Amino acid sequence: MTSLRADGLHIGWVAAGVLALVLYPLYFDQPYQQHIVIMALLYAAMGTAWNILGGYAGQVSIGHGVYYGIGAYTVAFFYTNYLISPWVTWPVALAISLITAVVIGLPTFRLRGHYFVLASVFIVEAVYIVVSNWSAVGGAIGIEYPIHRGEELAGQVWAMQYHASKLPYYYAVLLLFLGALGASWRLQHMPIGYYLRAIREDQEAAQSLGINVTKYKLIALIISALFTTLGGIFYAQYVLYIEPTSTVSIVISLEIAFVAIFGGIGTLWGPALGAFIVIPVTEILRANFSGQIALDATLQGGGIMAYVEYYLAGGGGNVDLMVYGLLIMFMARFQPNGVLGFVRRLD
Repeated sequence: MTSLRADGLHIGWVAAGVLALVLYPLYFDQPYQQHIVIMALLYAAMGTAWNILGGYAGQVSIGHGVYYGIGAYTVAFFYTNYLISPWVTWPVALAISLITAVVIGLPTFRLRGHYFVLASVFIVEAVYIVVSNWSAVGGAIGIEYPIHRGEELAGQVWAMQYHASKLPYYYAVLLLFLGALGASWRLQHMPIGYYLRAIREDQEAAQSLGINVTKYKLIALIISALFTTLGGIFYAQYVLYIEPTSTVSIVISLEIAFVAIFGGIGTLWGPALGAFIVIPVTEILRANFSGQIALDATLQGGGIMAYVEYYLAGGGGNVDLMVYGLLIMFMARFQPNGVLGFVRRLD
């Protein structure tokens, strides 16, 4: 009997993984334990979405923070100013994101390789500057949500604010991740999936065979952008405060791309694997090591133990970014195909 497999992974392992994710918050009920997996699921969803464009189509974008920011700022703006529920405004965010993807995609898809990467960087930086100076959306300070303090369930659902438990957020982002994963898997087995891989391998050859390169790149970008926008909507409702650095900055765009590249670009499971390695490490480092960047003057000249004590005391800001760099160097040297490539080599 032929085994059912999804991108090399037996369907039984897939079911077991989904079941483990469903049951996880019921056994690990501490907020911080749930928060780490919530953020991993969020980045797994966005990394999977990014992979549709960056992995399948070969268009490496460092500008997905634009779509993430559109989702976050749209729902936050309408709720903060008019108390309109995100249940009403999320289609508006998706519509804006779709139009933005078309406006950005049509001219930039004429570029190749590093020129496309640079264009995406310039676009996200331009958007970051605009948002940081736009008083209507809070400028550099950002938007702080009005807190809905009612205890009735209907009011909490309408405002999408749950203060008693993280479970609603957990299962919402789990659905988002499964939706992105399902779309990515389905895309692999549709004609468009084969077209995108043909474009990635040799764009001229694909075009000579009658494939409309711009059309299919644009479809991949739209799908990728819409799921990333949903990630931004979720993030805004989860933290109830947004500002440019955490939404539309190049750092966010790099993190979205990094989890996919680190896990295994162009594969179904790579982005999720990357997210579940990188994000917990990042969150733990931020919680335990990030602090003031400069060493305290009293530690100067204190030898190596003074530095060790400083880091153990919570100093050493941006240690997570240093770890990103080390992970990139390690993977580039030993396994350019990402963690999934390493796992498959062991298999």
